[in-house]
Amino acid sequence: MDLQRKLETSRARALMDYPFFGSLLCPMRLEESDKVPTLGTDGVKIFYNAEYLEDLDVDLITGCLIHEVLHPAFFHLTRRGNRPHVAWNIACDYAINPIIINEGLKLPEGALIDEKYDGWSADAIYNDLVEQYGSSEGEGWEEAFSISNGEGESFDVCGTGMFEDSSSTTSQRNELENEWKSRLVGAAEACKLRGTMPGAFEGLIDSFMEPQILWSEKLQRLARDYIKSKYFWLKPAKKYIDQGIYLGSYAKKKGIRTAVTVIDSSGSVSNGLLAQFGGELTELMTSCDIDEIYIVWVDTQVQNVQTYTQRDMPIVLEVKGRGGTAFEPAFEWVEENNIDPSLLIYFTDMCGSFPLYAPNYPVIWVAYESNKKYYEKDCTFGDVIEVD
Repeated sequence: MDLQRKLETSRARALMDYPFFGSLLCPMRLEESDKVPTLGTDGVKIFYNAEYLEDLDVDLITGCLIHEVLHPAFFHLTRRGNRPHVAWNIACDYAINPIIINEGLKLPEGALIDEKYDGWSADAIYNDLVEQYGSSEGEGWEEAFSISNGEGESFDVCGTGMFEDSSSTTSQRNELENEWKSRLVGAAEACKLRGTMPGAFEGLIDSFMEPQILWSEKLQRLARDYIKSKYFWLKPAKKYIDQGIYLGSYAKKKGIRTAVTVIDSSGSVSNGLLAQFGGELTELMTSCDIDEIYIVWVDTQVQNVQTYTQRDMPIVLEVKGRGGTAFEPAFEWVEENNIDPSLLIYFTDMCGSFPLYAPNYPVIWVAYESNKKYYEKDCTFGDVIEVD
């Protein structure tokens, strides 16, 4: 079978056997390129090295094509920020390859897979890899992954040559993300008719939806009250006041506006509710003009920390932990890392040991279970919003 026939068969197989992935793959154009050693994508096209694919059968090509589709589907191209290209690609591979394998697809021998990272986000994996090999792509990375970084491309066998146009504007990146959000929602609709939705995407797609839960309005109002405006009013100059002219103006406050969100990962919160939380946080980040938000996962200790900026939207919540519940570690983490948040939001069932003293920043407790008997006496600070 010649290569073009293999590619056509792989597309058809993805659509028939894996309707969610196939729906995402269909709009992607395939383009041969000798600039990639294996495959790569810019979110619009999938580039492939013909010589590399010639040696693969249809099953492996199908897995590779879906691999490339998952990079823009998880917004890997637009969420890299200033992180080194190859290191970010490696983290993204570790995040998506287990999803492909768990869905029954195949990948070429040598694809980056580590059971440790099954269910982790690319952000969390990247942070873990940096702890192991350093923050730059030096000898540690090259020795561990056999990579070369001459042109900023990844050379793992399944190909994560993700192309990010350095000249692209924020508007263009947002346009690409919005296009993929629409594709994801469309693919989810297709899955309702045939097949099932891959579990890794359920929360992600739900987070795009307009938040519908009643407690969201309370949270939005409280957050806006607590988070001060970036701007303050400058009084008019005296020389103009004498003339009866009042020319006041706004000036921008200095500093970065930071928020902390703590997620109780003790096991009592459902994935569906987590997806709703993610939608609310994404809305808060935009409506309150928050520059940076920390997502801190805590059971009896801090299990994971994710950092989001305005470029990293939407916020997707993935559980790390599932132990008991203690509230003190989150507040200790804020203090130890010298973070001065404008607001801390704690999503929890309110069953746990509360800190004895209030911090010097506002706290909103979002209780997803009505456990007043546990917190009425022990929770001595902050506002409590119960999820309806």
